[in-house]
Amino acid sequence: MSFENAKENLKEFGKELNLEGLEFDENNTCILGIDNEFSLHITYEPNSDRLYLYSPVLDGLPKDDQTKLKLYEKLLSGSMLGGQMAGGGVGVASDEELILMHTMIEMGLGVDTAALRRFAPLFVETVGKWREMVNKILAGQDPGEFELPLPPGAQPPGPGGMQPPRPSTPQQPSGDKKDGGDHYIKI
Repeated sequence: MSFENAKENLKEFGKELNLEGLEFDENNTCILGIDNEFSLHITYEPNSDRLYLYSPVLDGLPKDDQTKLKLYEKLLSGSMLGGQMAGGGVGVASDEELILMHTMIEMGLGVDTAALRRFAPLFVETVGKWREMVNKILAGQDPGEFELPLPPGAQPPGPGGMQPPRPSTPQQPSGDKKDGGDHYIKI
């Protein structure tokens, strides 16, 4: 049942890309080229019932230890709790001199067939941003701070990350601040 859900997710994603007939190969993987820049690998893993997305951030590790240290520090800090990696992280294959960014989507009960279609654009954009940052590090430049890709119309989080939702119509329950300050719920 879940592999069927993964197949339907891939089919819906293909429709979004005008690539009718996307299918998993014999290894339950589908590989797409992204703007002739990098590849997006989509793999269904039946034991975990998950769809894994992964893409190369770098192919060919720097030889200079100082540059490598800066690169690893930036990637590790961005990977903390998946905060700047679309909920996933990065892995290094030293022998292959490859750094992959990865994440996953559950394919079990309750997951609709549009999950991949909705999530993949964020993942691809995030990979693109990390590839730019990595290239700046390799060029000896300051990559700056990571800017989280946002869907159209979304607001960036305020200082400190996530913020509580604000009511669309200000409500002033008894005991709330009336000076326009923070809204809160009494428990």
